[in-house]
Amino acid sequence: MVPLTVGICAYNEEWNIEKLLSNITDEQNLPSDAEVIVVCSGCQDNTPRIVDRVAKRDSRVRLIEEPARLGKARAVNKILSEARGENIIFLSADVTPKPNCLMALLRAMDDSTIGISCGKPRPIRRGSAPIRGVVETLWGFHNWQLEQLNHRGILMHASEVFCIRTGLVHEIPQDMINDDAYLAVATKNRGYKIKFVSESQVDVYGPQTFSDYIKQRRRIIAGHYQIRQATGKFSAYILYAIIVRPRLTVRLVVEYLAATHQIKSAMTLALVEIIANCMAALDVLRKKSYSIWSICHTTKTSQEL
Repeated sequence: MVPLTVGICAYNEEWNIEKLLSNITDEQNLPSDAEVIVVCSGCQDNTPRIVDRVAKRDSRVRLIEEPARLGKARAVNKILSEARGENIIFLSADVTPKPNCLMALLRAMDDSTIGISCGKPRPIRRGSAPIRGVVETLWGFHNWQLEQLNHRGILMHASEVFCIRTGLVHEIPQDMINDDAYLAVATKNRGYKIKFVSESQVDVYGPQTFSDYIKQRRRIIAGHYQIRQATGKFSAYILYAIIVRPRLTVRLVVEYLAATHQIKSAMTLALVEIIANCMAALDVLRKKSYSIWSICHTTKTSQEL
């Protein structure tokens, strides 16, 4: 086995994939025998050709091309079955890792009690002030909550970049929406710990309109209900946290707002999250499938719209 596999699921990511692969191969100090697997599913743009071009100049990169878009869960399963690494780092195709992002996750896995190490997403500042404030508050509290739960040893979540020990989970359900959260719950159920690694940072492109924000959050929230149905447990989902750990969650919210002073953005976020939660609940009741979801186009560009 090689020490590390980096797995990327891509669909129409020509705008970012070459930048991402160059970052991984040239800036992350990967071991020389590491491998990078990119699963391109039903791409209608130049993503597979770009990956193939990178693979020809760096033998660590391997392209797996699926002719049809079958859903991210199937692409994740392809990586789980093809990986030769002792650990697998999953990251989205639309992010930019900061220096030391991947190796910080790998070093955390030296502790044999750790099943998953997850990084710290940071939203890129763009878009109008109201939506930018909501996105930054959401991710800011997300990271604050993960760090505090990590200190208490009760973290059960992953993020936009995470490392999992190979063999803990061989396959996820083919219709699973939130692959990262499902893997976290499954890993925790096997008795392993999940570690939040704050020095492992990755830039993410958030939605630039409220309609795309609600569309994205609606899907993710529905995914948390799906995990509850499949495993009997929720991951570190904010509404669930309020219900199960109300005192701790309220305390974390108050401490976060006291530290950041993002009161106005937090109020807007609360309103939008209520809307997204209601829509997600309706989706669950109607048994709407998100196994192949509609893209939020304002997240799939590096440009400010």
